[in-house]
Amino acid sequence: MTSDTITTLLGLVGVLVLVLAVTHWLVRRGGGWKALRRRLGREISLTAKAFTGPVRTELRYRRGLRLLVRLLRDPAVWADAERATALAAAVRPGVRPYGVLAGPEWMAVLVAADGDALREPPEPWAADESDPRLWWIDRADLRDDGPESAVPLLVCVGHDMGNAVLLDVRSGPAALSVYGPPRAARSARAVLQALAAQLDARLPQGRVAIAAGVHPRHPGMPAAAAVGQPGIEIAVCADPLERPLPSGVRLLSLGVARGRTRLLEIAPDAVLTVHGAPAAARVDVLPLSRAVARTLAALPPCPDLPHAEAVGPAGAVSPADPDLLPDEPDLGTGGAAAPVAGPTGVSATRPAPAPEPAATPVSAPAAAVDSDDDFAEPSTSQTAGVSASSPPAP
Repeated sequence: MTSDTITTLLGLVGVLVLVLAVTHWLVRRGGGWKALRRRLGREISLTAKAFTGPVRTELRYRRGLRLLVRLLRDPAVWADAERATALAAAVRPGVRPYGVLAGPEWMAVLVAADGDALREPPEPWAADESDPRLWWIDRADLRDDGPESAVPLLVCVGHDMGNAVLLDVRSGPAALSVYGPPRAARSARAVLQALAAQLDARLPQGRVAIAAGVHPRHPGMPAAAAVGQPGIEIAVCADPLERPLPSGVRLLSLGVARGRTRLLEIAPDAVLTVHGAPAAARVDVLPLSRAVARTLAALPPCPDLPHAEAVGPAGAVSPADPDLLPDEPDLGTGGAAAPVAGPTGVSATRPAPAPEPAATPVSAPAAAVDSDDDFAEPSTSQTAGVSASSPPAP
């Protein structure tokens, strides 16, 4: 080995020692080798989630969509949920049901109560082990001859634990507020529009008023006029009202309403929290808009209405509306769905009751669910939507 080779090797060893010394010094300044390993682990985890996130979101969307479409299309699910609410209210004085987790085999009623009314319910009810405000009952134990009570007006807000989550708009505070941080603002608007579509489909013509700003393609009316119309039961507004609600009117608002209100907070990951409810009421709203779009025509009318007043079929979809559902396979029946690209929303229409063959003209604008990027739904080449109101005047 020549002297030049030895010199080169010694130089390389010196450089290596210098690099190791500087690296060790920098690592110690950063908290040591353990801290470096933790940071590297976090970075690797975040990188993996970034690459797999879209796939997991699409799978979550498709599973939720299949579940909601299957449950919401079944009239027996709605009937059993209403029956479970009535039976829970009759367990003892002071029990106030306000929502249902509706599943294929079980119903779980969300209840509020005064004093000791929340104690263990009698059979066939069973209180949830994690929260006594959630009462479970087998659907086979729901009797047809239940007690007479106020009929709930249920709407679906999403799914959780394999169940459709239904809330009673007629229970609790007169206002229901859908809100979220700026990153979830579009998700909150889409949820409000889906709720408005269901209410308009389940109630007779003229009982739901849609204010301006709920959907850009439907100008609506001023909020004060919406809540002041005679015969209005539900007013849907894009902003909280600046004055008290008239007696007998309930409000759905985007943003927190004044006074007592039920709070539905939506996070950027499209998870809705019903404040004051059991932890089980953390709801996935990712597939809600598309599920409502596919099932709107099958939603049953509110059962406290005379058959002649009920809309039939509820929320019927007009094929002339270009904003309605695209021609795509139904995930609920096992078909393969094409990826989605455009916005999803509510734009279906319900024809006005017509006692004569001639069509009855209507002037009420439709409520619609707009596109929601925060929902991260798979994309299609066409828009999908739901429409719950009468068709806009040509």
